[in-house]
Amino acid sequence: MSNNNLPFLVFLIPLAIGIPVVLWSLRYAKKRTEDLGQIAQQMGFRFLGRMWRGPVLSPAHKICLIQRTRGRFNNALTGAVGGLDVTVSDYTYPMGKSTVTLTLAALVHDRQLPPFELRSENIFDRIGEAFVHNDIDFDSNPEFSKRYFLRSPDEEGARRLFTPGLQAYFQQIPPDRQWHVETSANTLVLYRFPQLVTPAEIPHFLDETSAIARAILDAAR
Repeated sequence: MSNNNLPFLVFLIPLAIGIPVVLWSLRYAKKRTEDLGQIAQQMGFRFLGRMWRGPVLSPAHKICLIQRTRGRFNNALTGAVGGLDVTVSDYTYPMGKSTVTLTLAALVHDRQLPPFELRSENIFDRIGEAFVHNDIDFDSNPEFSKRYFLRSPDEEGARRLFTPGLQAYFQQIPPDRQWHVETSANTLVLYRFPQLVTPAEIPHFLDETSAIARAILDAAR
């Protein structure tokens, strides 16, 4: 083979690999949209697709992933579950040189909740805690504090909200669920990083997220 052909091959090989990948991605995205539209219809939800612009969040504290990353929404469907208005949507945002897409649920409520973020604690949180003390721990429940990372600009309000009963509720959730729970203004945002929920799993996803939301709202009474 002539060395003169090498630049052409260097161009052709990635192209030959890339085109099928792009075509598969487009077909997958189209199929996902169609399936989610059908799921929405079956549940009595309204399918919004790309028309949803996201929940109304407080500009005072950028505690939510949505505010920190400024991504885009797609395949949104909206309705009511467990007495709460909810919108489920795919959310894509940049992370380094790539992107992350996950499914989130935004549930609207009428309680006065402190802004907070709750998620499973990881090794980086423990290292960071040695330098920046922003994890709210409960001396009365070291197991909860060891398992979960909780932060809030309103620490006193977050401590009032996370009663022993609410702590116990979160402790009984299987660790592999890896829920992220965030609240801002009158919206609770829940997701599992970096999980993209399949259309068939949407009803169960809604059951789980609404149950968590209800437990938080009941603690706020």
